[in-house]
Amino acid sequence: MLTEKIKKELQQLANIGKEHGYKINAVTFFNIFAGLPEAKRTDDILDEMKCFLNQSGIELITDEVEIEDETVNIVDQIQPFNPKEIDISMDRLSMDNLIKRIQNEEVNLNTEFQRKSGLWSNIQKSQLIESLLLNIPLPAFYFDASKEDNWLIIDGLQRITALKEFIVDKTLKLTGLEFFHDLEGITFDKLPRTFTRRIEETNIIAYKINPGTPVNVKYNIFKRINTGGLELTTQEIRHALYQGKATAVLKELTANNVFLIILGNRIRKDRMQDHEFVLRFIAVCYYGIDRYNGLPEEFLNETMDYINKDGWKIKNDIKEKMEEIFDLADRIFGRYAFRKMATDSRLRPINKAVYEIWCRGLFELDYDQRRTLIERREIIQQRFIRLCESDAFLQTIKASDRGSFLKRMNSVSQLIKEVLNA
Repeated sequence: MLTEKIKKELQQLANIGKEHGYKINAVTFFNIFAGLPEAKRTDDILDEMKCFLNQSGIELITDEVEIEDETVNIVDQIQPFNPKEIDISMDRLSMDNLIKRIQNEEVNLNTEFQRKSGLWSNIQKSQLIESLLLNIPLPAFYFDASKEDNWLIIDGLQRITALKEFIVDKTLKLTGLEFFHDLEGITFDKLPRTFTRRIEETNIIAYKINPGTPVNVKYNIFKRINTGGLELTTQEIRHALYQGKATAVLKELTANNVFLIILGNRIRKDRMQDHEFVLRFIAVCYYGIDRYNGLPEEFLNETMDYINKDGWKIKNDIKEKMEEIFDLADRIFGRYAFRKMATDSRLRPINKAVYEIWCRGLFELDYDQRRTLIERREIIQQRFIRLCESDAFLQTIKASDRGSFLKRMNSVSQLIKEVLNA
């Protein structure tokens, strides 16, 4: 039962929502809920609060995207591999050798896949340099050395960025030092030779993943080893490991106007979530659902490989079909496209599994069938609501095994056939 105090606060929230097109962001709403006394933070109270806003004509919107199963550890979604396939060697490099690689662009500092090279403040960078001046050893660096002239940083991006800015670019001025206060504001060129020599002769430990190590093994290593200030998303790791035509295709397709209209306002672009959604479209519509082996991440990794080898050749066809499918989904479902639906009309988050099954289901239709579905959109919406009320279907949405994956695909495919034949 809502107290008068809660109702008053919800009314204030509703008034704010009316000034913003009768909408309230879920983040704002849930912060109000989180501010309640612990005894009041129950599911019943939460539902009553949502109902209050709904009765006030306020739509609760969210920027979140559900995942297939939040309890699944991504590391466990890769096929077990033989430890003997891991080929990592340890080298001792002088700082001078590392700097020469950076100067000759033989260390890949491309942060397009958003590992955020600028996470560290100038004080943190300066204190790293001060550690070198104090002869304090740096933590080990990890590189994918598959390409001799283009090492990919697995762990150590922030440190290497700091070294580059100070020693190579000479843009970093030392600040916030704990011991060498006299060096405040100094650039590398102005350091006494004693200090520059000390930096150049510092030895660092570099672990290198050698050529021949399977990509899925490298993917697992990448996921486990990275200890930077920002944990990599699975798509960021893919972008790092499959650089080439695949990354270029995904980048181009995410700039598509239809994609931006239907998904863009709900999908995070700064962490490559938009790239992942395009990749999922290509996976289920082009790479093929029959190749899914129950391991979602491996399925998407294989799709990246497919794009690099052959998929890029049909980039224009993919773009055209994606525009058609997204436009069709919008015409049928409107703002409910790619979401679970219910009789309460509440707008739920975009769901990756629902997105995949509708992309696949609509992709298989010809022109006349698509027009028929648009004409019968109310019927298909009602039938999908009933499907979403089925515990069996919802269970397939949450699971990642091959059987559940194919069952949910078949459920929507069968629903479409029934509507077309109605």
